[in-house]
Amino acid sequence: MAAIVAYRWPGNVREMENRVRRAVLMADGKTISVADLGLPSTPEAPLMPTLRQIREQADAKAVARALALTDNNVSDAAQLLGVSRPTLYELMKAANIKKQG
Repeated sequence: MAAIVAYRWPGNVREMENRVRRAVLMADGKTISVADLGLPSTPEAPLMPTLRQIREQADAKAVARALALTDNNVSDAAQLLGVSRPTLYELMKAANIKKQG
């Protein structure tokens, strides 16, 4: 179970389903081993997000919150965040946030 949790699953759920199905068919006993799943026996190091990713996530959360607090008023949200309207629009575009209403 630890190997399943530690693995990054680049193919997401589909990859996990395929590996488990194959392991059920290939397992010799009543339990499935790490080898049956074809996973590395040593857990992979957890991925650390880059500083850029952390900043982008923080910006997106702040923009979404400011827009929610100002009932999607871009001028008020920009003022709340201490940025210009064009800057807020750039942040919204980067975070794929569309103005509601």
